[in-house]
Order: sequence, then structure tokens, then C-alpha cells
Amino acid sequence: MNGQTSNIGYVEMREHTVIETKEGNMMVIHEITLGDVVISVILAAMLIFMVLERFMRR
Repeated sequence: MNGQTSNIGYVEMREHTVIETKEGNMMVIHEITLGDVVISVILAAMLIFMVLERFMRR
């Protein structure tokens, strides 16, 4: 193969679920990106500040 290597060694293992069907197996890869984390933190912070704002007004 002229020194070419397979990409299999470079694939990062992630959590995955295998769903077995009569047609074959489906593999679902679970991963979370940095964008997902940032959006989740922003939404949680907004929710907390909205609740705190309600309590401060009383």
C-alpha cells in the first residue's frame, strides 16, 4: 500500500449504542461538543438569573 496506514488507528473511541435489527446492526455514537456545553451553561444561567430576579423583587 505504499506506506499508507489505515484510519482505524486514528479514530477516537466514543460512547456508542448498538441497536440490533433484523436488517443489521445500527451504531449510535453519543458525543457532546463544546458548543453544546456552552449553550447548556448559558441557558441554565439565564434560568437561574430569572428565578433569582423574581425572588429579589418580593
